[in-house]
Amino acid sequence: MGSKRKDASHSGPEEQVNPFAAALASALGVEAPLGPGISVLQEEEGVAVQGGKQAYLRFEKKGRNGKMATLIEFAGINFSDLTDLSKQLKQQLGVGGSVDESGFVLLQGDVRNKVEKILQNEGWKTKRIGG
Repeated sequence: MGSKRKDASHSGPEEQVNPFAAALASALGVEAPLGPGISVLQEEEGVAVQGGKQAYLRFEKKGRNGKMATLIEFAGINFSDLTDLSKQLKQQLGVGGSVDESGFVLLQGDVRNKVEKILQNEGWKTKRIGG
C-alpha cells in the first residue's frame, strides 16, 4: 500500500507562504510575502545600523612563564586606531605591552579593572571573558 503524497512540483513557490514569515508579518502588521527569499523586514533607506564600540577583556598566564598579561580584543576598529589606543592605554596605566596584527592588545600585568574603567569613560562597552 503506497502512501499518497502530494507532488510539490505542481505548486509553484509563488503560491506558497512561509508560516513563520506569515506569523512575523502579522505580528509586525505588514503583508506576508509570497515565495521564498523575500524578507518581511525591509530596511528603510538612509537608516544606518548602530554598531557600537565593543572591547573584550581577558586575563592570561598560560604560555608566558607564569607572568600575568591582560589581552584586549576590540571589535570594529582598524589597525592604525588600535595602535594609537594601545599607546594611550599603556601611557595612562604605566605598563608595557604590544599590539598583535590580529587585533589584540597585550598589556603586561593584571590591569583589567583599570582598563575597564578607562574604556568605559571613553564610551566603549566592555565585557570580561573568563572571569
